[in-house]
Amino acid sequence: MKPNQQIVISHSGKQHSYHVAKSLNDLGYLNQFYTSSYIKHNRLQNYFLKKNNQFWTRRFLTGLAGKKVEANWRFEIPEHLGKIFKYDSKKIEELVYSRDEKFDTYMSTIISKTEPKYYWGFQGSCLKSIKAVKKYGGISICELATAHITFAKLILNEEKQLHPEWADSISNVDFPMHYEKRLVEEPNEADIVIAASAFTKLSLTESEIPENKIHILPLGADVEHIKYLEKKQNKNKPLKLLYAGTVTQRKGIYYLLEAMKYFSKSEVELHIIGNVFGSGLAFEKYKDVYTYHGSVSQQQLFEMYQEFDVLVLPTIFEGFALVIVEAMAAGLPVITTAHSIGPELINDDENGYIVPIRNIEAIKRSIEKIVNKTAEEFEEMSKKARFSALNYSWNKYKNRLEVFLEKINQLNN
Repeated sequence: MKPNQQIVISHSGKQHSYHVAKSLNDLGYLNQFYTSSYIKHNRLQNYFLKKNNQFWTRRFLTGLAGKKVEANWRFEIPEHLGKIFKYDSKKIEELVYSRDEKFDTYMSTIISKTEPKYYWGFQGSCLKSIKAVKKYGGISICELATAHITFAKLILNEEKQLHPEWADSISNVDFPMHYEKRLVEEPNEADIVIAASAFTKLSLTESEIPENKIHILPLGADVEHIKYLEKKQNKNKPLKLLYAGTVTQRKGIYYLLEAMKYFSKSEVELHIIGNVFGSGLAFEKYKDVYTYHGSVSQQQLFEMYQEFDVLVLPTIFEGFALVIVEAMAAGLPVITTAHSIGPELINDDENGYIVPIRNIEAIKRSIEKIVNKTAEEFEEMSKKARFSALNYSWNKYKNRLEVFLEKINQLNN
């Protein structure tokens, strides 16, 4: 792909699309980035950086500004008003779905007029845009923020049946029919589908997306902003486990809480950081086995990683799970499942453990193995965790992106 064969990218929301756009721009391929919220003016970016405003500094990336960014804030106004007026979570979700659809309609009009050779959209907000690309013979790319909806419904509905008391904690499975149809059609309609991990690719092939159009492109993480201090396990204190993220059975929280019943607090502590999704009634029943810290900002979490020894995320369904990379960057060995980016980073007994989903005994054994490590062995695990995470910086992502762009150019010329 030559620099004059540039890419238009759009996303209704934030997620990691800012980093994708910046990397494309750095490599010389970005034509235009359209999104629903972005601070595009350098002076405003510098102002918010000086003020250290945690909300606004998350609405831009230093190094990406100016005319190549088009922010359409009007699409997000309804959901922000909903939060101000404290609408319930279901109503907020409906506003987000509406935002995706309206943004996509807006983008499809632009695509039809400008006819870029390459269009890159994100799951949930690119169906009409992809169809517009198809009409004039361009090349469309659909990136999935998580794994495929069909596979998600299968495994998460199984989870609801297995543990109905946790059912109200599982989100991202019950969509309005018209929106679910959109999620199913987007990867089918696209010429190229980007998967964030091997598990995401598996979910796509299991949902009958042709393997030859799926490309794995792992995300990056802000590893350079995460403090790393060599960890030495203090054998006179309990091992401090961390679960970070939404408290939901989607991430397998029940299996971790059950595993904790086998340990005394003098031996192992479990600390939980994140919002509780749903009623929280099932979670409350286990209050004797964990310490709950609530939700914190991303920057606070980066600083808090150093207070813990190991991250445990026995997830049932993820596309990537950035927290795995972040925790490893801080030197925390990780216990997780193959339903995440975990297998691409973790070698058993070297920098963490991969356990089967829904396996309390495997979680327990992995924790025991770390408890029984010598201080020197644990320190070596910590170093190897950090080393693995460094391969998932956004700079490393940019290198992988360049290889990907060269590959699709060869396939389409």
